[in-house]
Amino acid sequence: MATKRSSPPAPPASVPVPAAAAPGAFARIAAAARRHFTAFGFARTTMDDLAGELGMSKKTLYAHFPGKEALVSFMLESKIAEVRKGMKALVEDESVPVVERAHRMMAFIVRQMSEVSPAFLRDLERHHPALFARMESVRAEILPQIWGKLLADGAAEGLVRRELDPAFVSEMVLTTVQGLLRPATLDRLQLPPHEVVDRVLTVVFNGILTPAGRKAYEKGPSR
Repeated sequence: MATKRSSPPAPPASVPVPAAAAPGAFARIAAAARRHFTAFGFARTTMDDLAGELGMSKKTLYAHFPGKEALVSFMLESKIAEVRKGMKALVEDESVPVVERAHRMMAFIVRQMSEVSPAFLRDLERHHPALFARMESVRAEILPQIWGKLLADGAAEGLVRRELDPAFVSEMVLTTVQGLLRPATLDRLQLPPHEVVDRVLTVVFNGILTPAGRKAYEKGPSR
């Protein structure tokens, strides 16, 4: 069962709102679509399902979004904007110790991924390969920036092993995550996406930290 969540952010510039859209109704439709798509996948969700949950006619629904394709595109762009903003704010806040930033980053990523089901990724890869590629390209943009900053700050504080090449670690994490989040791999592992990401980051942190860094990290809050 999908968990309740707050209304989505304002529509990204790349996904314009139809002129007839009422802001309140637009937000309700987008939130309902996000719940259904991430929990059950794109293929199993119909416009009838959304109209029924929202208590509106399909005519009203189509007045705001011309179809499921527009909805899933908007949802993905909203998610990308949310993740990009959240990760940047977490990692670049130098008023917070680097180990605490690492804990917060892991918690944020796992929380974001917990909203994504294997069914959604499978449908996206199968029915909307361009959107699946868009998601992977954004991941390739964000992860090196995040890891580069964390590794540099951690090395400066003596918490991350100085001999590690940040570019290599970033590429390793990216390649591992990209491969493990493929629907076929998730099916073989029988693990949800958020659990896969949690395990990968746990292994990586155990490898890159110095003894002092590992001690400090283990004292951090549990997720």
